[in-house]
Amino acid sequence: MIGVQSAAIILPVNVLIAFLFRNSGPRVAKDTDKKSQKEGTEGVPYFGQHGSYIGGGYIAWLGTTEESMSFLQRQRWLDENSRAVFIEFILYNPHVNLFSVVSLVVEFTNLGAVYKSSEIVTVRLIQHDVILLLVLRGVLALFLLYFVFREGKSLMSRPLEYLCEFWSWVELLVITVGFSTLVVYFYTQNIIDEVAEQRRNGNSVFHLYKSAVSWFQISTYLQGFLICCATLKFIRLLRFNSHVYALSMTMKKSLKPLMSFMLSVAVILLAFIIMMALTHGSNSNDYKNISSSLQSLLLMMLGSFDFDALSSGHRILGPLIFFSYQVIMQFFLLTIFMVILFEVYENGDWTTNPYDIGFTAFVKETAAEAIDKIRGTPLKCDKPKKERSYSTDMIPKINRGISEMFE
Repeated sequence: MIGVQSAAIILPVNVLIAFLFRNSGPRVAKDTDKKSQKEGTEGVPYFGQHGSYIGGGYIAWLGTTEESMSFLQRQRWLDENSRAVFIEFILYNPHVNLFSVVSLVVEFTNLGAVYKSSEIVTVRLIQHDVILLLVLRGVLALFLLYFVFREGKSLMSRPLEYLCEFWSWVELLVITVGFSTLVVYFYTQNIIDEVAEQRRNGNSVFHLYKSAVSWFQISTYLQGFLICCATLKFIRLLRFNSHVYALSMTMKKSLKPLMSFMLSVAVILLAFIIMMALTHGSNSNDYKNISSSLQSLLLMMLGSFDFDALSSGHRILGPLIFFSYQVIMQFFLLTIFMVILFEVYENGDWTTNPYDIGFTAFVKETAAEAIDKIRGTPLKCDKPKKERSYSTDMIPKINRGISEMFE
């Protein structure tokens, strides 16, 4: 392993260069081609600007001298049939224990245009608290097994009613994503262990690092989605709270008018997307197609935009489209959205909550009775009999509410 070392960063290994071709015809035959092609097919595909690449092609290790480059040039590895060239290498910072997998890509179109792109992914592959993470994953697996048993029991007892409930699908989604997270985590950990073994043996196989980083990213995405679904369950668990109940009922009753309103928003947004793609698509990569224009316009609503690029693209239409978009979206459409929610909230009656168990009043009364008993003073009996039995009636209601929370 030969690399360039600085104060904090090590550039290990040989740099890997991969050539992908439009036509899969035979090339220069070498003993390392089959092995290189096999290594290049593993991992997650790379999505470029003009195509997605699942691996394959021809791979060469550049090393630390110019001899490899001269050999590739003499053998004409890069010609008119080349579709993309990947230059990939690994960075490691021992001070913060971070790996960076860097991919530099050059794509060639049928018209001869060249497009450059890059991808830098930084993760911590070496975990120092593996035992703690393993224990936490085990606890998660136990909870998921309990959820499977509970939801399976509910599904068998009332299948049609269970499948028609929204929260039942949320529970099934939590179970599915949870087990997927565990499977991807252990698979990623297996790749990381293989990477560590290869590193201890003095080998540096790039495709293992690339695969480990890619699956680590997928595991992170699944964990984020799992946390999102678990947080969504709090709306149901806290439905006995009057504010949460009012929020959920407001969103439920405003769904129909909001769907009609969002249709109008989609038409207006589509008009701006097409306009930006036509006026700035040839000058800016942010508006080169429909998807990138949509992403840029949504970011513009959040305050992330490049006004100079809009002005340089078209000095009249650029600022005009920008100001008209901000005024229509921020002042008109967003205001109408809030008006719809406020109207539904004002017209609704949220004073009666069927899930309200009066927990606050129950705690106050129970605490007052406990304090009176500690002080030794007799409890005043000037309250009506019905009100005196309030705490007695609340106990089964609280038990029922707690049971519903875990159903």
